[in-house]
Amino acid sequence: STTVIAAKDTTTTSTSIDLPDVVSSTNQVPVSFLSDLEACLREAIGLVVVQGESSWDEARRCRNTRVDIIPTPLAVVRVSHEGEVQAAVRCAAAQGVQACARAGAHGFENAAGCSGGVAIDLQDLQNLTVESASKVAHFGAGHTLGQLYYKLQTKYDLVVPGGAESGVGASGLFLGCGRGMLTQLHGLACDTIQGIRYVDASGKVLEVDAETDPDMLWMAKGGGGEFPGIVTKFIVQAFPAPRLLHARDCTFPVQKAKALIRTWASHLPEMSDPAHQMFTHITMWNSNYVNFPNLCFDCSPEQVKWFEAKVDEITKAVGDGDCHSFAHTWFDQLLFEAGRDRGVIENRAE
Repeated sequence: STTVIAAKDTTTTSTSIDLPDVVSSTNQVPVSFLSDLEACLREAIGLVVVQGESSWDEARRCRNTRVDIIPTPLAVVRVSHEGEVQAAVRCAAAQGVQACARAGAHGFENAAGCSGGVAIDLQDLQNLTVESASKVAHFGAGHTLGQLYYKLQTKYDLVVPGGAESGVGASGLFLGCGRGMLTQLHGLACDTIQGIRYVDASGKVLEVDAETDPDMLWMAKGGGGEFPGIVTKFIVQAFPAPRLLHARDCTFPVQKAKALIRTWASHLPEMSDPAHQMFTHITMWNSNYVNFPNLCFDCSPEQVKWFEAKVDEITKAVGDGDCHSFAHTWFDQLLFEAGRDRGVIENRAE
């Protein structure tokens, strides 16, 4: 997700601020207009790429390489601190074009490309601190989810509820209320937001929480790319990281998909009870099989016994299921979900 100041959303992890719609297309942009914008940006920002430069084609692209997604921003800036975000917003405002935030660059549509505007790449905003007593984490909006998971785990033995795709921007996941394996224990990602720091459409930095501006905080909890500012920092509640995961994975022939979904859904209220410390879901791809993976987090022997019995009860009711159990660490599960075992990603921490 992305955030746009003055226009629309730019990537999958930021916000946008809409400005006057002077430039709505990148076709036949006047040279003088682009020169004025470039001069303003280069005066205050270290890394600037504009249309016409050899590096523009690479800089403008989102992670989603679908052929019909063709981002055409006037400029892409890679900021190193909050002051450069302010400068980029003010330069865009001066020229009447949108300013869009980009962190993970996983936008699914052309709106994520900031066409006709200034794309503000936040990936270098990497600060992270944690209040030891409360376990409240303050992190920069440039983190990918994998970077945030890794730092919280290795430095503080903490975790936040989120998804399993390590390359997405944490900003988009939190602003968009992402869900993941720990949702049944700790809620959606946006449920943990206690405050944010953001740049508004005038280039002013604002900090909000439940006391200073509850409406803006509410908007940050689900506003996604429509949040009216570029978030530079999140303040969220973190939790102790799970140490051991007990897994029971089952596979069914695709013909059993409807029966599995119906049976599984009838047990969901009980399985979703946080007291059982589990995660359950069904995954279906374009194949001959349906997967039914389940996890139990730091479960006692009694909890594991209930967990396995419940999964086996569903499997028996559906029929033709093949199940196996195993145990591993939280981080191994993250790497597995992200595709390490299939060669999708490389575990550079090993």
